[in-house]
Amino acid sequence: MGIFRPRSADSGWTMYTPLSHGAGWQQAALRSPAPRPGHAVLRQRDGELTPLRAREFSRPGDRFLQVDLRRRLIQMHPQQIPTADAMTVTITLTLSAHTVDPVSFVSDSQGPDEEIYLAAQIALRELVAGLPLENFIGARIDLGPVLAAAQTAAAAVGVEVSTALLKDVSLPAEYSAALQEALVTKVRSETDLERARNEVKTTRARLASAKVLEQNPVLAKIRMLEALPPGSTIEVRSEQSQALP
Repeated sequence: MGIFRPRSADSGWTMYTPLSHGAGWQQAALRSPAPRPGHAVLRQRDGELTPLRAREFSRPGDRFLQVDLRRRLIQMHPQQIPTADAMTVTITLTLSAHTVDPVSFVSDSQGPDEEIYLAAQIALRELVAGLPLENFIGARIDLGPVLAAAQTAAAAVGVEVSTALLKDVSLPAEYSAALQEALVTKVRSETDLERARNEVKTTRARLASAKVLEQNPVLAKIRMLEALPPGSTIEVRSEQSQALP
């Protein structure tokens, strides 16, 4: 017995089976089958489903089903949803779920994961439609309403949804380009401002040094001598016009 679950690549549906190795309802000659790891065994007898806790003797007409109870992911394909200010964002979401009531999972719905998927999809669209685009930039999105809707739908089909995981949020291409350009411009402006501040500091330091040298001629001569390259010849003129090497 199979059910349908949504595909992550497009908006269609692909076959999903909670059974291991593709097995369906099977008959047993003498005793019910032993449950596989992470599975539960259901017995169908006279139109009634019964979960078996241990192996039992089977009757003619009994059929048995292995139901997968392991954790699985319900992947939602990318959702293009308009925001409150009429901008479209693309969101990809994943739900983590596992079957807790195999009887309800098999008998209460033809497509349990499909119902969970639809509930989460509607809740996600309502959530996004009530928020402006700026709420999706550099901020965490509260998926509480989406998780609650998925959990409500899951409880009705014997499934427990533990988490709703946000995989990706894509902004409109034009908005993303404008946002990147604004960030680049901001960084460049901050760099130019810092460069101008450094130039002002350097100019002030030079002016202060020049003022000190102007007020102290001896210090000015010493600084001049320190600035000469090695091997330079200094000529000192005095009344005797004596040259010093």
